[in-house]
Amino acid sequence: MSVTKLGISFPAELVEEIDRVSKSLKKSRSEIVRDAIIKMINDNKKRQAVQKAEKIYKEIEDDDRQLAEDFLSICAEPVVTYKTTKTKRK
Repeated sequence: MSVTKLGISFPAELVEEIDRVSKSLKKSRSEIVRDAIIKMINDNKKRQAVQKAEKIYKEIEDDDRQLAEDFLSICAEPVVTYKTTKTKRK
């Protein structure tokens, strides 16, 4: 994988925190920042996937509700009954 260097600025307090985490995990600053950005990107992708799934399930729910209402209205219609005449047997 090719690597591109970026020049980015952080507040001093954040750099101190990165250095503490870096030391405790025995990773470089670059690894810490890279891991954090990768995690943020992956979390964002998961959030977007969940939002898409929620939208799809909402559409399915609406369709199912409409089908159920249609079915119930059909079932609620009165059933036509026919009178039969009894014929006497001789």
